Amino acid sequence: MKNYNYRVGDLVLIHYWYNDMLTPVKILEKSKGELLVSHNLKESNIYNAPNEKINISEVVDYFRN
Repeated sequence: MKNYNYRVGDLVLIHYWYNDMLTPVKILEKSKGELLVSHNLKESNIYNAPNEKINISEVVDYFRN
């Protein structure tokens, strides 16, 4: 069972829809099943992608670097 106890500031992995890859993001906001995330991380291959809203269910796991 997934842990849906993500918090603002957590780094998590998501399955990115555009190029079918796993990428780390930072949670900026959390509200009712949705997260606003930022790709602006040095570990991200798409750090210039815009912030986006995703469903919590799209999170794969916590990011461990």
